[in-house]
Amino acid sequence: MSFVFRDRISITIFGSSHGNGIGCVVDGIPAGFSIDQNKIMTWMMRRSPGQSSLTTQRKETDRIEFVSGLTKDITDGGSITMLIRNENAIGKHYDDLFERPRPGHGDLSLFLKYGPYRNYEGGGFLSGRMTAPLVAAGSLALQVLEGTGMEISSYLQSMGDIAMETDRFFDDDEIYSNESRIPDNSKDMEAKSYIRELQSQGDSVGGIIKTRVRNVPEAMGEPFFDSVESIISHLIFSVPGVKGLEFGDGFKLSKMKGTESNDSFYMNGKRIRTRSNHNGGILGGITFGNDLEFRTAMKATSSVRKEQDTVNLGTGEDDKIRVQGRHDPCIAIRAVPVIKCVTAIGLLDLYLRRQSSYKGNFINDSSYGKNEGYEKS
Repeated sequence: MSFVFRDRISITIFGSSHGNGIGCVVDGIPAGFSIDQNKIMTWMMRRSPGQSSLTTQRKETDRIEFVSGLTKDITDGGSITMLIRNENAIGKHYDDLFERPRPGHGDLSLFLKYGPYRNYEGGGFLSGRMTAPLVAAGSLALQVLEGTGMEISSYLQSMGDIAMETDRFFDDDEIYSNESRIPDNSKDMEAKSYIRELQSQGDSVGGIIKTRVRNVPEAMGEPFFDSVESIISHLIFSVPGVKGLEFGDGFKLSKMKGTESNDSFYMNGKRIRTRSNHNGGILGGITFGNDLEFRTAMKATSSVRKEQDTVNLGTGEDDKIRVQGRHDPCIAIRAVPVIKCVTAIGLLDLYLRRQSSYKGNFINDSSYGKNEGYEKS
């Protein structure tokens, strides 16, 4: 079983949704970084359940116990081990799942791979609960990245057919002031109304999370197997519920002519700039100073109260299931901080790799590589 992301930054996650606890071990963070545990808790609470009427009402404090890796809140170069106790697990809600897998969930996959010994309560280690260790690790990465100048914005761009049109860098205050994590007041109101309608129907919906990273250094990423897209995708697709990822204009590029999709270059003083950002700030798998942009598609929560068709693994016959328990009507809302945090992990990994690569002096200007973005024509 693989619960490890292993590179310049290595992360191991452990635990399960309804076990005693969950957590992670982070390796590769250099010694000497001061860590603000209050900032970590801010991100943990943004992901945590029960924060609004739009999310699951499972109550978890998500307090982190640092077992190793910090000395007086400063990284010591060793493995950083973080433990999060499960405080509000109700296993009886999942008794039916032992023999009746939820459509759309990994219950059947777990059975086929691990048989009767699988961890099935609450989805076990396939639960959205396992994103808490990812946020814990990612919030560490966010603090280490502060010295690089890179800034990450992740927000809910659309929920079902409700979509905002404004596309720019939004700061965290703008994003988290709205319960839906859509930084548009009118669309936020529409989303909240839609969520309450879905709650009354016992149904759920998916969404799209937009991520933009500004002040991206040039020359991050490797050709082919360790491209920026490869590293980011590896981490993003480790988040439960993710089913799609597109960089820049993504699939729209397949319909565009080369003269339309190419981001043409021009000189602005000593800086190389582009008039568009169709490629999302990546060429040849490597950053070149533009903003990094991508969109993540989250499917609807599979656990719904409506009766659905399934099979009985014990009898081998068709069956029905109506899921009990507490579940998010739109998991994409709580996935917003998760996507930002795993993006931070990927960027830190890429940044540390970059330090050992040759950095050409094509333009002798200290500001090169810190573009303010692109200019739309």
